[in-house]
Amino acid sequence: MRFRGGRGFHGWWLASVLLLLIAEEPSHGYELAEKLSDFGVEIPGIGHMGSIYRMLASLEEGGLVQTEWDTTVSPPRKVYRITPRGRMYLRETLKNLEEMKERIEMLERRIKKALQE
Repeated sequence: MRFRGGRGFHGWWLASVLLLLIAEEPSHGYELAEKLSDFGVEIPGIGHMGSIYRMLASLEEGGLVQTEWDTTVSPPRKVYRITPRGRMYLRETLKNLEEMKERIEMLERRIKKALQE
């Protein structure tokens, strides 16, 4: 499954982290932004929320999340929920991470070996 919501590793990482956070607990944008630092995602600048909302919009356009309005609070907030397609994307992400972990571990072993010589 391909998702074209972001560019390069940073976009993939941001999309994956946002999906995970939404899968753990449906949330609105500011709640998600507060949790991103746990994963090393720092989006600096005055318009940092714009980057997050653009990615959330891409996730929604890709069918990975859906939204509903929480009108029990003022002002109303858009709440993001993961879809079955989003869960499939997370499963694929897990598979990719496992493969990446093996490659990183091999790289680490070879660097250590090369530096011993």
